[in-house]
Amino acid sequence: MDQSAPPPSMPFETGPTEPVAGGCSRVGLIGCGVVILLLGVAAVVFLFKAGDLFGWALAEFETEIMRALPEDCTESERQRLSAAFASAADAVRSGEFDPRSLQSLQGKLRESLLDEDHVLTREQVLELTAILEEVAGESSEEEPIEEEAPAPTIAALAVS
Repeated sequence: MDQSAPPPSMPFETGPTEPVAGGCSRVGLIGCGVVILLLGVAAVVFLFKAGDLFGWALAEFETEIMRALPEDCTESERQRLSAAFASAADAVRSGEFDPRSLQSLQGKLRESLLDEDHVLTREQVLELTAILEEVAGESSEEEPIEEEAPAPTIAALAVS
């Protein structure tokens, strides 16, 4: 019996191949649709919960700032700073805050927390407290509030 050897294999097939269906598969389309839907839901939730999220972040920042207070910071300044953090967080949660002062607060927090020695000066503490009070819409205790003189009445004008 003469067995013939199989033909030598060719390293690269040059013969016709069956065409592969193009485009995305059904599983890929469903997966992308689910991801887009989840991102949309997350965006809506974020829009409604952004104030709560920022309030939580302010509480975390307060913890870090309180650790970095200088030794010459008085107890009343510490209490005022803590109260300013709480009122700013409440203002942001309720949506009653000044956006410009919020932007300056973000810059001040970044400056305070990224400091290399991570110890604030007393001046930085007072500035941060004033900015937090601005965000909350409160006036600073150190700044005198100027009251306008009452408008003269007709009776007062007739007497003079």
